[in-house]
Amino acid sequence: AWMAQLRGQLSEAVTGCQQSVYSVVQQLPIKWSEPPAMEQLSRGRDGQEDGALRIDVAARTAGGVWLAIEADGPGHFRRPDRALTGPTQYRNRALAARCYVVVSVPYFQWDELRGDVQHQQQHLLQLIKQTRWQASTAASTAAAAG
Repeated sequence: AWMAQLRGQLSEAVTGCQQSVYSVVQQLPIKWSEPPAMEQLSRGRDGQEDGALRIDVAARTAGGVWLAIEADGPGHFRRPDRALTGPTQYRNRALAARCYVVVSVPYFQWDELRGDVQHQQQHLLQLIKQTRWQASTAASTAAAAG
């Protein structure tokens, strides 16, 4: 009952930025084993939905990589330095602990690309490459330390 209630609340808070990012993600030249879906509940390490976090756009690549793509609006950034807020940093760490590669799409970068789908696609692919590299580097560093 609790999970059903959570699922029922998912689409209530979709923003224009989220919808725009989702539309572009669907057009990316990536092979998916689970296609991008908006407003998904997080999965635990066991792959089962745990409902701990909401993900703006979640997908699994053909290579088995879970992506959590977050369209981060103004409330996710401190002023004036535009650093991520504490709760957003926590969200990212919690998703990473669940084996997601977290891709943060800052609203101010996305707004600069508004209406230019080709540049939006290039920007998203660059963010995905960056975060995948950072995630794999962190994992290998942790494995070497452990």
